[in-house]
Amino acid sequence: MPSNIPATTIRIDPEVKGEAAAILDELGLSMPTAVNALPRALVREGGMPFEMRVGTPEPDGETAG
Repeated sequence: MPSNIPATTIRIDPEVKGEAAAILDELGLSMPTAVNALPRALVREGGMPFEMRVGTPEPDGETAG
């Protein structure tokens, strides 16, 4: 990544960060690569690149709520 890009600090729950890092490692990706993928996807999609819901999914795939 070019050095002229400013650093950004984010807060991530340490347990979630560790679990995410383990998954990213299996995928061959770094945390910075994954974090940079989100804003790129936001721009590309014009919004969140995944569905966001309120409630807990029911076993049949429906959302309670």
